[in-house]
Amino acid sequence: MAKVFLDNVTKRFGQVLAVDSVTLEIKDREFLVLVGPSGCGKSTTLRMVAGLEEITSGKIYIGDRLVNDVPPKDRDIAMVFQNYALYPHMDVYNNMAFGLKLRKFPKNEIDQRVKQASKMLGIENLLERKPKALSGGQRQRVAVGRAIVREPKVFLMDEPLSNLDAKLRVQMRAELSKLHRRLATTVIYVTHDQTEAMTMGDRIVVMKDGIIHQVGSPLEIYNKPSNAFVGGFIGSPAMNFIPVRLELDNEKWWLQTLNGLERMALPMEVGKRYGHLGDYLNQEIILGIRPEHLHIYNPTLHSLEHSLASVVEVREPMGAEIYLYVALQGGRPLVARVSPDCPVRTGENTRVVLDLNRCHLFDGKTEEIIG
Repeated sequence: MAKVFLDNVTKRFGQVLAVDSVTLEIKDREFLVLVGPSGCGKSTTLRMVAGLEEITSGKIYIGDRLVNDVPPKDRDIAMVFQNYALYPHMDVYNNMAFGLKLRKFPKNEIDQRVKQASKMLGIENLLERKPKALSGGQRQRVAVGRAIVREPKVFLMDEPLSNLDAKLRVQMRAELSKLHRRLATTVIYVTHDQTEAMTMGDRIVVMKDGIIHQVGSPLEIYNKPSNAFVGGFIGSPAMNFIPVRLELDNEKWWLQTLNGLERMALPMEVGKRYGHLGDYLNQEIILGIRPEHLHIYNPTLHSLEHSLASVVEVREPMGAEIYLYVALQGGRPLVARVSPDCPVRTGENTRVVLDLNRCHLFDGKTEEIIG
């Protein structure tokens, strides 16, 4: 196995800057996920590691070896593509064995590796079938099996689950995670699905416009986003954002809605957490709060100081919970994740309570987290 190091790697397509000065170390045996919206540069980054895209500038190391000028076949990597890329005229056995045959492996070793990988993936009874006779999930397993038999230093996976239906995608997420633990190999995995990133990655790299915005463990990214983009991209439903004005009254911080109709008291502990909060006095900042930290006002449990008037626009039962889509005065939408016994109904006026101990405060101009 091997670590992978990208040193100030840039990729341009003509005048388009696809990847901008990315520096990143993927640890040996780590499952690292590159996540971001379409066009953010994650697949281009993966393809540069694979050697399928030539880098414009920078250096890429696999292990201790500089691979800038090493062709893909000699980089000791294996790639799993979104469309599986199986040979339609070959059966499963020969699809998995093809790369080893090209490298002139002995027949008995090829047979051993193919059978071992097929057993690991639960496809040993499919070895004589052609790809057209397989389901999407079975094809995906064959594509992974073809990578496994290579026993490469690094696995590269480019949105391998995006063609599967929702139920199978959940199943395959778990299977790929178990497979990684069993093989103890380095994996770089690309997805636009933040749920995949959160559930599979040891670490997540969040990208936008060719730039890395944050690198960290799933919980670190979720609980401590570095900016509003990361906070809004990671999490489902997405983080709520409310522009507010920061005020100080009787030695107490207040968050004033921009329409001037309501304000909320910021708990003292939260104010202490943000050392530079005073720099934003009487300025517009962005309040970020996740749906699970919103509640419907109950006078016996909540303070009015932490609530805002709202109207319920949509009630979406999810079984174990309900998503409430509410609108504040002025029309700003929020999503609350509440228990299934929540009594409010569509069209009802209510107050939504914000657990401000769990809020995030961002600079109103740069959208970076306030220090």
